[in-house]
Amino acid sequence: MIRQLVYRSGQLHEFTAADMIRLLQTSRTHNAGSGVGGMLLLRDGLFMQLLEGPMAAVEALYARIAQDPRHCGVQLLSRRERAARLLPDWRMAWAEAPLGDGALDFVGIETDRAALRVLEDAGADAVAASLRAFLRGEAVEACGVGGLRLVHGR
Repeated sequence: MIRQLVYRSGQLHEFTAADMIRLLQTSRTHNAGSGVGGMLLLRDGLFMQLLEGPMAAVEALYARIAQDPRHCGVQLLSRRERAARLLPDWRMAWAEAPLGDGALDFVGIETDRAALRVLEDAGADAVAASLRAFLRGEAVEACGVGGLRLVHGR
């Protein structure tokens, strides 16, 4: 069993493309050493992140993230055990929702399209559905222990 955790936070620090590349590289290196993987999403200054891996490593990483001064309003959306990873091949995949005009905040950082296809192929999986909904601009809220709920029309 692995721990799967999803949280959302606000972007407090003004990230440049270079900052984001550095953050992703550091995350991938650290995660490879601790057995953690997942995906980081950005939409309209909000982050949503999926963390998957050994329970102790995921919980320690989330504790550090929750104290990181570069973002605010960290909200745990889901924490549960899972037999297998949703994204087994990624140490930290990345996707950014385009702005209203179709532009991206971070030009030069490629979206992990293969990871997005895995999310699409996961169909009704609650975590995959919530990550897809977040990128589409739909509301996603915590719903009980380990659950996520899509809130349509908000």
